Amino acid sequence: MFRGNGIRVVAPVAVGVAGLLVCAVAPAQAAPRHQGGVHFGWITYNGAGNDTGSNASRNSEYVQIHNAGRSAVQLQGYKVRDKNGWTYTFRALKVGAGKTVTLRTGSGRNTAANVYWDHRYRGRAAYVWNNSGQETATLYNARGRSIDSCSWKGKGSPSKAESVNCH
Repeated sequence: MFRGNGIRVVAPVAVGVAGLLVCAVAPAQAAPRHQGGVHFGWITYNGAGNDTGSNASRNSEYVQIHNAGRSAVQLQGYKVRDKNGWTYTFRALKVGAGKTVTLRTGSGRNTAANVYWDHRYRGRAAYVWNNSGQETATLYNARGRSIDSCSWKGKGSPSKAESVNCH
């Protein structure tokens, strides 16, 4: 309490304390649903340069899947699907706590860090992600439940890679 010209100055102190109390008891915003579990990281949907159809060009498209949990997760049966229905189903692959696995569109030898879609359309090697326009990637767990999705609108630039951070 402060006295100035016979007037008590309590209101500013009371308002400040009340404001602190409101902040302390206000509910926190809900964390994104993927925090603490398996979710998308970066998605590079348009590799740098023209789409030549080469394996290197197709492998410049990729989706990162991150395990933010405290223990390893078996990805067998998990699926990644684009808006057109192209679907990749994981075989037996364990991703450790805090680790990331990269799903590449082209062909290659699967490792703990990289797996390869080897996407084929009518017998030909093909790209999965749309370079321009609206696109969505959806991640499903082994029970078929959608656990994460990420949408973007690409510009289709042939001169630089285009990516989206889905964290």
